[in-house]
Amino acid sequence: MNFADLISQIRKDRNLTTEVPGFDPKNGNEGAKYLFLLEAPGPRAVQTGKISFENPDPSARNFGAQLVEAGITRDEIAIWNIVPWYIGNETGTSIRAATGADVRAGIVYLVALVKSMPNPRCIILVGGAARKAHMFLSRVTTARIVSCHHPSSRVVNTNPQAAKENIELFRFVKATT
Repeated sequence: MNFADLISQIRKDRNLTTEVPGFDPKNGNEGAKYLFLLEAPGPRAVQTGKISFENPDPSARNFGAQLVEAGITRDEIAIWNIVPWYIGNETGTSIRAATGADVRAGIVYLVALVKSMPNPRCIILVGGAARKAHMFLSRVTTARIVSCHHPSSRVVNTNPQAAKENIELFRFVKATT
């Protein structure tokens, strides 16, 4: 199953359409070395139809800047979410935190995602919700699994070291995988 088939399957299973944004076609995706897993797509990802650090929101901008500073290129990455569908309000303006039930429902699709990638070297769990998938992923892949801070403004503003720590981790992953 490729990434496009996976998105179609999720949309079918969940009876959703645009609430499940696709992968950014500018990224390495199936051929990526690094899979970055975040929490859930925000309103801008739904609007643009893709999970991308080019989306017009602060988290995306922060994440993109961290990758660039760490020297990780687009062709090396795939970006996805533990919960691959929008879990925000009905007006599409605000995301809520993922619940345990959301994470358990989304994890089901990680096996197909990982199997779609022939050579993932590292899976980076971005933020607390994504870290909930660590044990599950440890049973379905031999790729290295690490975690980092979420790039949201809330995290960056409350932890001045968060961005620097992410960049250092990304550089370390690139140098050692």
